[in-house]
Amino acid sequence: MRSTIRSIGFKGGVAAAICLIAAACGPRGDAPSEDSGNPVSADREAEMAAEQLASLGGPADAATRALYTGEFQASGALEALGSGEGAWELRLLEDYGDFSRPGLGQDGGVPGERNYRERGMQVTVGPVIVTLKAQECPLPSGDTLPYTAYVLFEGVAYQGCARRGVDEGERPSWASVLPELLPAIDTCLARVTSEPARVTTASALDDGVVSVRLREADGSRRECIAAADGSAVQLFETLSDIDRRTGEGEVEFQRSSGAPEAENCKSVEAATDHNGQPAGWLIRRTC
Repeated sequence: MRSTIRSIGFKGGVAAAICLIAAACGPRGDAPSEDSGNPVSADREAEMAAEQLASLGGPADAATRALYTGEFQASGALEALGSGEGAWELRLLEDYGDFSRPGLGQDGGVPGERNYRERGMQVTVGPVIVTLKAQECPLPSGDTLPYTAYVLFEGVAYQGCARRGVDEGERPSWASVLPELLPAIDTCLARVTSEPARVTTASALDDGVVSVRLREADGSRRECIAAADGSAVQLFETLSDIDRRTGEGEVEFQRSSGAPEAENCKSVEAATDHNGQPAGWLIRRTC
């Protein structure tokens, strides 16, 4: 059962305020502070992630692993971008992660395997690298949260406070980053033979490729691996009925001009691309 956050800091629009001056959120000595606030190369970002992982010590025992299971939500100020206003926010679920910054959009994906260590946990969520430590993180209000969070994204290091559970409300899904995935999705849809096809899930992988799962009109399912820019397809194969990812099909995407026909227990809403232009339809499971 999903836990929810009902107290300080993460309720709806209040989330941006939990660490409005989050320079105080956790000791900065544990983060790669020499690079914080300044974009670095991909190689340096990888080094920073490795340094953070090394700081967590050896493999975790069962009791320590239990500290880092389940869902988490984190937030911190955007001092890394030289801004004194606004806050970044991270939601880490079992099957999806979402990193957002005011005015800068959202990024995320399906989390990789969590790397549990004796002093923390690290996990890759699409292009985002998340490190959590079970150490108290002070808030400007004088309260504290039980975890300190470090986020590496696009060569920038962010630090903030975290706790278990996420806000009540709509659960983030792969569709929150749909515009970034559209070039690969379109390339994969061009391969289907029974239309209209729907994307049942999609996520960015390493090495500039995107995994797209499709369900064609005749019910057949496909796995497609395509370049993120849509330039080529690396894999297009049939999936078995039992090969399903967690949450797959909860939100589907159909690339068509006309709205899909109404279905029981499903809602339909228009989807847009980066420019706000119609991109198709999102079909969400409601019961």
